[in-house]
Amino acid sequence: MKKRIMAIALAVTVVISMAGCASQSGETKTNANENSGGEEGSGETSENTDVAGADAAGAVQEGGEITMLVLNGLVSDEEQGIAFKNVIDQYEKSHPGVKVTLQAASAADIKQSFQTAALAGVGADIVMADNSGHAIDMAAMGLLYPLTEITTEEELLSLYQPGPLNSGKFRGEYYSVPWYMDCCGFYYNKTHLEDAGLEVPTNWEELSNALTVLKSKGYGGIITYDSAYAFYPFFYQNGCQVIDTSGEIPKVVIDNEEGKEAWNYICNIIENGGMVESFKEANNWSKVYESFANGEATFLLGGDWCAGAIDSLAPDLDYGITVMVEGKAPATVLGGFTWNINANCKNPELAFDLIQYINSADGDEVLFAEGKSSARKDFDYAKTLEGKEKLEILTTQFPYTMPRPAIINEQAIDELITNAIMTVVYGEATSDEALSSLAQKINENIQQNYQ
Repeated sequence: MKKRIMAIALAVTVVISMAGCASQSGETKTNANENSGGEEGSGETSENTDVAGADAAGAVQEGGEITMLVLNGLVSDEEQGIAFKNVIDQYEKSHPGVKVTLQAASAADIKQSFQTAALAGVGADIVMADNSGHAIDMAAMGLLYPLTEITTEEELLSLYQPGPLNSGKFRGEYYSVPWYMDCCGFYYNKTHLEDAGLEVPTNWEELSNALTVLKSKGYGGIITYDSAYAFYPFFYQNGCQVIDTSGEIPKVVIDNEEGKEAWNYICNIIENGGMVESFKEANNWSKVYESFANGEATFLLGGDWCAGAIDSLAPDLDYGITVMVEGKAPATVLGGFTWNINANCKNPELAFDLIQYINSADGDEVLFAEGKSSARKDFDYAKTLEGKEKLEILTTQFPYTMPRPAIINEQAIDELITNAIMTVVYGEATSDEALSSLAQKINENIQQNYQ
């Protein structure tokens, strides 16, 4: 109880500092029957539509009202928005007496908007959340409904990839239903590699050797977003969790033997000039795309969203995409979004049934419209990647894609790791000094949030 009070107190502090968020500035509200813009569905039902059992079926048959807070794009007049409203319309038609109301917010505002309302005992029944720790913060505040009150762990594990599912697991309980997922992959400039007489690197040693040869040929090495995102895989591949969250209080393990090996590998790349110069200013993905598209970088560490931007900037660039280089084991880091049920929801069974419908084959048209890949194990990747076949290799990583640590205020951990990496980039600290300071700061953060 003391820990939950601490988490809520922190949240309230944020809420007070952002008074006015409760109005959800820029929010769009619409009855899903209006402006659906799509054709009536076929009425086919996926086997995954309802895993909630008889209780949920009864709740759905009785009807009810459900409010969803989603990203702006899902209520827009763009292809994805039209497809989403069409799926909601189909659900209402197949479930007489059920009314779904959509609310919208930007990616930057959606988490805070939901928290503000939920802390006041209200808010949308279902909220869309980034799987980079957002659900963990909300669960720690007591704002999310535990899924095992509706379904079983076995059922969830049978339906969804483990990484996305674990992104919403807090203190042994699941709070999030994964929707779509992505992961960090390895982009490479074919021309640079051919000129340097190199094959595409597949492991740590080959990557280090390739960076050395490329540098001698006058080619740049790696570009990625200057955040912890693309560096997590190196720890995971070496058997280091960064933070062990299996106990009551999280434990820092980034500086254990496996963590030090991964950290030193990253720092050796940096100290030997393996990161291109523009990495210092890559505080948004646009700078990352530009560096790879203009030939400064030979390698780019990023997800499926990078390909479209690169193609727009350099349509003639000859590049390939493959899985992340491998360490002791294959691993990469997770991205994407989840569905979460408000603890204040009056009909969580109905909310869960709606989520499962959106996540089933009946709702796949939304993902096809945007080229996104479902976290569902039986998803048709080939269909969503039509015309983008080079991205299909990234989906082979999904079974071993891992989320960031399930810790309260994970965003702060990302920032601490990023800052530590940048001290090495700028020569302000040795790798050992940076790691020692980082471990201490993460420990202090845990003490603040779990005391």
